[in-house]
Amino acid sequence: MELKEEWILPDVVYENPLLKRTLLGLKYYGILLGQSQSYKKVHCFRGMVFTVSMVLFNCTQYIDLWQVWGSVSDMTANAATTLLFSTTIFRIIFFYFHRARFNSIIKAAHDGIERIVKDGWTDEQSIVGSNVRYLKRLAVVFWSCALVTANMMCVYSLVQYLTYEEGPSDGTGASSNITRKGQPIPPTPILRSWYPATDGKDNHFFEIYLIQLYIMYVGQLIVPSWHMFMVTLMIYGRTECSVLNHRLCFLERYHTAGKDDPTAPVNNAERRSLMIDCIKRQASLVSFTRELEQLTRAAVFLDFVVFSVLLCALLFEASMTPSGVQVFIDVCYITTMTTILFLYYWHANEIHACADRFSMSAYKSDWYRYDRGTNRMLQIFILYSNRPLKMHAFFISMSLDTFLAILRASYSYFTILKQLTD
Repeated sequence: MELKEEWILPDVVYENPLLKRTLLGLKYYGILLGQSQSYKKVHCFRGMVFTVSMVLFNCTQYIDLWQVWGSVSDMTANAATTLLFSTTIFRIIFFYFHRARFNSIIKAAHDGIERIVKDGWTDEQSIVGSNVRYLKRLAVVFWSCALVTANMMCVYSLVQYLTYEEGPSDGTGASSNITRKGQPIPPTPILRSWYPATDGKDNHFFEIYLIQLYIMYVGQLIVPSWHMFMVTLMIYGRTECSVLNHRLCFLERYHTAGKDDPTAPVNNAERRSLMIDCIKRQASLVSFTRELEQLTRAAVFLDFVVFSVLLCALLFEASMTPSGVQVFIDVCYITTMTTILFLYYWHANEIHACADRFSMSAYKSDWYRYDRGTNRMLQIFILYSNRPLKMHAFFISMSLDTFLAILRASYSYFTILKQLTD
């Protein structure tokens, strides 16, 4: 297989202050490539191996789901991770089919940040710096939550098995780990999945555990990396909106001769040139947002469909388990999944809210000092800025109202499920 030039990102992109940390995970996974990176085909092969592994394991999860069909408790224990892996696999495969478009939007974000930094305006650079710091804090919180959840699941499964095998007996030969019905807890793997064993899965715990441990660590790499990557692109959109709002408010500061003298006549030719630059920046921002919408809408729509079921399943599992550790894991899992959903809808809402301020920012400039031609250009810009810059997942609006609707639906499904099982 020959690698196309548009599949390879320049090395300078990986040094971008906003993008560099979010791209490293995807580069290690094998779906992003660097220009000076050696053995590019080997890295691509590694990504394909990881992806095929996740696809095959996800199939075993659906087989297990089919085998326990009708048992509400078993189905809910399987459903959450099964759906999460399915949506993640969909995103990866979608990337493979649109690799050139993803690389193009990454380059656009890199060029935008580079332009702001090279322009040398201190206020704009401080806006970029504040968003970089915000992204760092967000990444630390999200990665911590995701890694704690996944590793707790791995460790708890192994502890359960060792305790079941080596725990003290209660005098009847049974382990001291018992359920509420008084029966010993069988050793459970990390995740529910099907395993081709005729003598039962309990006799193959370590084989299943090692397979699932590998899958879990692949998942720990790709799930946080992918979601932080998409959120970073949204944060770039918000950064461009903030910079453009600042520029529109203080156009007089951007003259080549330094700050404009409030008592001096306005250089209308230069002011029109600055306004044309703002119009071009706005057009580029709209194009970037529309392309980002095209690349995210299928996955976000899939999340809209499955996340209500996913959160409902996690809530039900947490309400049914007698183990305090398992409840803690479920709470962390719910927090992680809710955070993923919130990050998309919050930052899409931020882009919309920030873009809505363009017309007001333009009005805050010293327009009363312009000539008629310059003011006419400003009026056209304000009229164009009144068009809402909203992101959609097909017919679903990516806003906080939609996020709250998903949470309300999840809780409604949970209460109905509890009533059916009580």
